[in-house]
Amino acid sequence: MTPPTRRRLLRTVAAAAVGTAGCGRLLGDESSSSRSVSERSGGTLPGGTTETDPDTVSLRGDTDGHPIRLGDPSGTPAASARRGRHPTRSSHAVIDTRSRARRLTVADGVDADAVSSFRSATAFGSETLYLETKPVEACFRLRLCGISWTPTAVRTAYVRQRRPYDARCSADEDVFESRLVRIPDGLRRDDVDSYGSSTSERGRCDGDGPAGVGRPGPDAATGISPTDARREGTE
Repeated sequence: MTPPTRRRLLRTVAAAAVGTAGCGRLLGDESSSSRSVSERSGGTLPGGTTETDPDTVSLRGDTDGHPIRLGDPSGTPAASARRGRHPTRSSHAVIDTRSRARRLTVADGVDADAVSSFRSATAFGSETLYLETKPVEACFRLRLCGISWTPTAVRTAYVRQRRPYDARCSADEDVFESRLVRIPDGLRRDDVDSYGSSTSERGRCDGDGPAGVGRPGPDAATGISPTDARREGTE
């Protein structure tokens, strides 16, 4: 597990950035047809490891593309979905080496320093970064409740929460949220061929109080409402 001191430090940085106004706010490789993608999965993987409080950097971008992107080896940012009324493309990528991590780029107006610091603090070999971008309605935000993994699969579980009443948003518009999650394990991206993600409408993760949803676990599938199936891309 990540040392608590580093976790507290990262959260302090994240909390400071949350209050910054403007677009690109910090929040609390090639596609392969052989990879399995699902948004109708439960919160955990059988025989896997689950982390319910992983180190994470989250960026919300009121931009035309994904806030955090993985460029191709030449340094060109990978093509990403365009923002609109109903963006249909999510994406995910396993980043298992420092050289691959250097290909991370951010959209204009997004906090690049947060991504750079998080990347530099990762001990590749014993830790892995998982990049996931998902569309969300502009008046809501996603909260990551947990991530589960095996050597060949990664699965995430979210809840959807309404943004503060004074947040400026348009109810008929969607935006993108990108997350870099630090997995405390040395995964190999070539071995990972299955991905899954689920989103609950209950608004709370386990541990938030009596109304919380089940912490990702063997029975979490009954407490997780899957999102509508969307086309996803593996970077």
